[in-house]
Amino acid sequence: MNNLIIIPVIVPILLGILTFKTVTQYRITISGLITLILMMCYMLVQTVTSPIILNLGGHKMPYGIQLYGDFVSLMLTLVSTIVVTAVLFYQSLNQSLQQKVPFILFILAGINGSYLTADIFNLFVMFEVMLLASFILIVIEKKSVQFKASIIYVILNLIGSWIFLIAIGILYRSYGTLSFAHLAERMNEVGYIQEHLIIIMLFLIVFSLKSALLIFIWLPRTYSVLSFELGAIFASLLTKVGVYAIYRIMTIVFVPYQDIMHQVLLAMSMLTIISGIFGVIKNTDMKLMFCYQIIISIGILCYGIATFTSTGITGTILYMTNDILIKACLFLIGGLIVESLGVINFSQNHGLSKTITKTTYIFLFIVFSVGGMPFTGGFPGKLMIIQAAIEQKMYISSAMVVIGTFAGMYAMMRLFIHLFFGENEITSLKDRKYNKKLAVIVFLLLISFSFVFTSEVIIEKIGQVQQETYIQHAQKAGE
Repeated sequence: MNNLIIIPVIVPILLGILTFKTVTQYRITISGLITLILMMCYMLVQTVTSPIILNLGGHKMPYGIQLYGDFVSLMLTLVSTIVVTAVLFYQSLNQSLQQKVPFILFILAGINGSYLTADIFNLFVMFEVMLLASFILIVIEKKSVQFKASIIYVILNLIGSWIFLIAIGILYRSYGTLSFAHLAERMNEVGYIQEHLIIIMLFLIVFSLKSALLIFIWLPRTYSVLSFELGAIFASLLTKVGVYAIYRIMTIVFVPYQDIMHQVLLAMSMLTIISGIFGVIKNTDMKLMFCYQIIISIGILCYGIATFTSTGITGTILYMTNDILIKACLFLIGGLIVESLGVINFSQNHGLSKTITKTTYIFLFIVFSVGGMPFTGGFPGKLMIIQAAIEQKMYISSAMVVIGTFAGMYAMMRLFIHLFFGENEITSLKDRKYNKKLAVIVFLLLISFSFVFTSEVIIEKIGQVQQETYIQHAQKAGE
């Protein structure tokens, strides 16, 4: 059964190759991904008792490539696959052959591989798979504004990849291994070494760049020029992989350096939240507002990690899982309104509530979900993050998290009022598939809302993922 753990990486790659310029690309892709989702649900249930671990080629840790699927990594992999499937179904309703589909699948393969890998070099490989596909998707529509936006995205990510390789080389030279579990063992043995702090800082720079933690100059410029469907993929998935990498290496590998990383991550997350607040309030363009909402969320997620408590980190994973779904909903419903109703100017009132009443309530619920308000899927995770901060007596920074939350909601409510209140300018829908597309968004929202009822079980299982058990399971698989 352990061989199943490679399927979330292999299936998207095979589907991407098979569906390149195929008339039935959506039918094949969506059928294949639904099958994959069912298999991943089975694997997720299995991780309740123990993680699923595979040594590729039978070569044992630390010399071979190991895939490690615990509850956290498989839950994130499952939710990411569900989002990609939903977006592709949404896109298929346009009934046109898309060159984007194979590259979206390659991104999914890189994301799933990043969640499931158990060593740092293969994390680098999966990042490159994901980034190469994203480079192509940014410019695939051949618009001049996209080519301009891609320049800074490509340059910064190439610099990040270069730093990543340097950090990997120094790490291997210092510890003689790149396996998460083996590194954790050796670092625990030697303890804190001040000279090795540069290694941790290099990795933090790389993952901060990937996740848009403080180094986010590329994100608004790039994501705002994408189509809303691609924006849903990029916004919900790409930055979350960087946050996951920070979570994994800081809680499993670089444990002796948590005291100093607490201060660094805290400062970076606060600056990110503050920058996001200014950005989201300043801008009236829908896509740019959504981009700065992402930045605020990233700051809050990394703030949760910075607490380095079980409560804070568990809340971070739960909040991140919900945020993947909500950011996809945000971009999809934005695209639905713009493309179906022709709304362009977001600083004027349009009175859309009279034309699309159901969408009005759905958009409002998404606004509350973005803020992590009570009775939404984001509330349990955000509450745990703030609770952990208060327990650590981080009162000022926790207040900033609350301010960031309400600032983001203020900007979204301002957009909501402009879209849905006022005199009715638009009386007809341009998209005949409107209701089907809206159903896709509702489907993702229902999964998010289910966290209100399942959060206790999820919190318990996330809490069981600890450094000690991670090392034990990885070593046992290598015996």
